[in-house]
This record gives sequence, C-alpha cells and structure tokens, in this order.
Amino acid sequence: MFGRFAGLKYLELGRSGLRVSKIGLGTWQIGSSEWGWNRGYGVDDVVRAIERAHELGINFVDTAEIYGGGLSEEVVGRAIRPFRDEVVVATKVWPTHATYDGVLKACERSLKRLGVDVIDLYQVHWPNPLVPLSSTMRAMERLVELGKVRAIGVSNFSLGRLRRAQECLKREEIGSNQVKYNLVERGVEKGLLQYCERERVALIAYSPLAQGLLTARYNASNRPRDLVRRLNPLFDPAVLRRAEPLMTILREVAARHGIEPSQVALAWLIKRNHVIAIPGAKRPEQVESNARAAELELSDEEWRILSEAGSKVSIGVWPKLRIPLRLLGL
Repeated sequence: MFGRFAGLKYLELGRSGLRVSKIGLGTWQIGSSEWGWNRGYGVDDVVRAIERAHELGINFVDTAEIYGGGLSEEVVGRAIRPFRDEVVVATKVWPTHATYDGVLKACERSLKRLGVDVIDLYQVHWPNPLVPLSSTMRAMERLVELGKVRAIGVSNFSLGRLRRAQECLKREEIGSNQVKYNLVERGVEKGLLQYCERERVALIAYSPLAQGLLTARYNASNRPRDLVRRLNPLFDPAVLRRAEPLMTILREVAARHGIEPSQVALAWLIKRNHVIAIPGAKRPEQVESNARAAELELSDEEWRILSEAGSKVSIGVWPKLRIPLRLLGL
C-alpha cells in the first residue's frame, strides 16, 4: 500500500486514536476558479491525485464545506470511496454556521456531499466572534455523541481561543488546530506551537509552501500570474527580494540531497514531532513530490540554518481582519 515512500511518518491526532500521515493532502484548489479550476486542471486530475496519495501511504485528506461551494467535499468523497476505511477525512464548518443548530445541519450536509457515515475530523474553520464559542463546541461534542464525528478540531484559533474552546468541552478533547505555518510565516511559534506540543494537540500546517514561494521558483521579476498570489503580500517584489537568501539556502540543501527546494521546506516543517503538513496538489506528480519530503531527514544544523534564514524574511503587516465581513454574513 505504501509504495516506494517507506519513509512516510504518522502522528496521532491528539488523543483521538486517529493516526495520520505527517504529509497530508489539502484540497482548497478543488473547484477554485482562482487557482484555474477547469482551465489548467479538473476533476479527473484531482481524483487521480487523491488516488495516488493513497497508493503512497498518505492517509489524511483535508477539505471544507466552503471549498468550491461544496464541490471539494463531493470530489473528495468520490475519490476515496474505494478505500474509505483506509483514509482519515477532515472537513470544516464555516463561521456562518457556527451556532449550535447551524453546526449540526452543516455536518449533515458535509456527510452527504462526502458520501460517508462519519467524519473523522470535524473542524471549526474560523472562530465567529458573534456566536458564543460554547454553543459551537457543544454542537461539536454532540456530533461525537451521535457517532457522526470521530474527533474535534479547530482552525485558525489563537492560543487564547484554543484554550477557551477546550474549556467549553465536557467530555471530548480537541485533537488539532489547523493554522498557517511555513518557513516564512511563523506567528504560531509565539506560544501556540509550544502549547500544542505540550498538550498533545496536533498542529496541522496549511499553506506549508507559502502558496508556492518555497518552491524557490519566483523572484521580483518572475511573479505568479494567478489572482490569489498576485494579491498575496508574500509575492510583493520587495518581499521576494528579501527572500532571496532563503531561496539560495533551500536550493543548496536540495541539491545536497538530490531533491527539490519544496521538499526541503516540507521536511523542515515535519521535523517537529507534532506538526502535520497539508500541501495542496492538482495532479499525481505533485503528490509524489510532496510525499518524497518524508524521506528527507534534515540534520539539526540544516534545520537551524533554514530556520534562521526564514525568520529574516519580513513580510510586513497583514490586515488584522482576514475574513471579509460579507463572508461572515455581516
């Protein structure tokens, strides 16, 4: 089953008993016109990518009800049907559905789109400041009681919110927190990362390649053309210039090991025991490339040099409100 990537490692999601590969598969790209859906890739491509992930031993697939307006869940469900019992499926509830009844209803819709009887990991996609967190978490716990969800997770939760979310649960424990984390975006290292490690909360790193920045293919005169990345401060010409020393180190380490810079960046992340990386993939060959990162064991010195170089890439100030109010229904 695990093919030729025997180096793939696995991690338990908190204390849930669910063991997942430390390299997973993110599916934001499914149904996303911003990434070129039905232009550069489509359903057949991503189904083959998910099938190839399974062949290689990647058993963790992450989606969300908001991705592609639900299409991502439908495609994931179709792809995993032949091997449902061998994969851990994670999805998320959008903040507009964060009320008690809203969570229960959203879960039913996700179950139907995925075509499964139970969701392995159900996550609160973003906190909703207008809905009491206690209501949201009570609903999540109820879903476990009903046998519709195996484990509870959160996403984009700060350290304070993560602690409060756990306090709202009476019987269950939070198994994971999914956050943006990569070599250059490392806000989680200011307390959240350490807390998750201490409390056995798996940290699921989305955007582990910084939307492609860490492939070391881009520079100030060669920026991505898609809208998603043209608007991302990571690809501002000034940031790309500041990132050049890190890109050089990524290329050097990659050349030393005979692999790609992106694989070095993923290996840097999963060297931490409690971190799972979920890079996206549009095609099988991208899945294969991501899986190979698990074979690389960075030395402590390589990890340190990469860490120092990554910390010096100043991105600037991000907008404090990351979700437009219109998306929250406000």
